[in-house]
Order: sequence, then structure tokens, then C-alpha cells
Amino acid sequence: MDHKKIYNHEKVSRDYAGRDYLDKAEARIIEDLKNLLPKFNMLDMGVGGGRTTKYFLPMVNSYIGADYAPNMIAQCRKKYKNKKIFEVLDVRNMDKFSNDMFDFVLFSYNGIDSFGIKDREAALKEIKRVLKNNGYFSFSSHNINWEDLYGLFKTKNIYKKLIGKYNFFDRKKCLKNIFIKSRLFLKAILINIKLNIQNKSFNIKFRINRLRKKGFMVLADNSLNGKASIIYTSYESQIKSLKSLGFSNIHAYSINGISTTDEKELNKGGWIYYLCQIKK
Repeated sequence: MDHKKIYNHEKVSRDYAGRDYLDKAEARIIEDLKNLLPKFNMLDMGVGGGRTTKYFLPMVNSYIGADYAPNMIAQCRKKYKNKKIFEVLDVRNMDKFSNDMFDFVLFSYNGIDSFGIKDREAALKEIKRVLKNNGYFSFSSHNINWEDLYGLFKTKNIYKKLIGKYNFFDRKKCLKNIFIKSRLFLKAILINIKLNIQNKSFNIKFRINRLRKKGFMVLADNSLNGKASIIYTSYESQIKSLKSLGFSNIHAYSINGISTTDEKELNKGGWIYYLCQIKK
């Protein structure tokens, strides 16, 4: 299924609009840039339902939030009652923006992983184009070497995720109802089977270990119930890719918000956050 159709679904866009927090790494990146942000013209790409808007909008000189899913932008405009700072825009083609327009581009929530390899490179090139010389780029990406990656494909973990979608009171009722629990567990089994079929392997651990040698892979995981295949990248592979495009001064942040080159720390989380600059 096309990622844009998934993220443009009304139910998904409403869910994203309800998210209002920063990850530890994002908070640390804000802290590292806090003296520079007041001077920055910022592009918040893949803004989704405006999760990061609340934190960056008051801190920067100018702000534009953009997303290729119209329903996401509709949610942002409703939430912030401001149409002027939000744009429906695809990061792979940002002709609307001139060269060297922004001091800072943020592409959070692993938005860049929604594209295939060629489109990912096109997105990075467009980001490079709209950034000023020495401008900053920050993004997060799925980590192929996450130590608990196999856990995404365990039926019991898929079941826990399904249970977790209920609010607190409905969850308590659900856990007391054997019929609902059985139905959700059956659904978890079916999702597990579906994921194995999509990944063309009933030994997912073997497939992951084999693909890790490449430094990246396309993987259907249990996000959005396995409807979306996404890119997973290693720290080493991502650094190499960024350098090849002219990005430098690259910093990586673990899921715990620690700026580090220690892959043991980075591999504690399913995402790695990056902050870098472009040299033109």
C-alpha cells in the first residue's frame, strides 16, 4: 500500500494530531541548538499532525510545517488555527521553495524511511538544495542493528500492542473479557503471518541477520499493522550516505537522548537521531 494513502487516512491523521510530545533525543537536539534557533528560518518536514510545532514555532525566527498528506495538514491548521505556516508538500519535489531558503530542516518520526532507496536520495538532495550553506538538518531513522528488532515480529508483542491501543478503562475491561482477548490474540497471529509473507521469510531472524550485512533493508514491521514497508539503516551506512551528499559535523543521538558514536548505546533503540550540517 502507498504510504501517502496510509498517512492521509482520516483515522491515522486524527491519531497523529493527538500526539503532543518530544522524544528524549529531540529535546536534546533543541538544547544543543537553543542559542541558534532564534535566528533560524525552519522547515518542519513531515510535520504530521503538528507534534513538533508546539515546541519549535515559538523558538525560531520563521516556521513552515509541511507534509505530503493533505489530511495531516488539515489537522495542523485546525489545531493551530493558522493556515499560513502549513503547506501540503512532498519533500522529494520542493520547487515551491528557493535554493538556500532555510537554516534548519527537521524531518522527524522517521519520515524519510517511508521512501524507497532512490526516493530517499531524492529527498536528501532536495533538503540539501533548500538549506543554506552551513545549515542544519536533523532527522530520525529506523535502526537495522536495534538489539530488540526481532521482538517486533513476536506474536505476544503484536498482541500487547493491540491491547495498548485501548484507553485505560477499556483496556481493563478488555483484559477481563476472554472473548475479546481471544479475538485480539487471533488477530495478532494473523498479523504475524502477514508480516512473514510480506518479508518473504518465515525465519525473520535469519532474514534480518542476512540483510544487516548490507547496512540497510526494506522491512514490513508491525507499525500500522504491517501495512507499510519501511527502510531500516545502520549507523555506519547512514553516516556514509550523508557524507557522500556533502553533509558534515554529523552527530548521532540514541533513543535515550545521548549524543554518542558508541553503537552499543545507539543500538538500544529502534531509532537513531541525527544532526548534521551541509557544506556547499
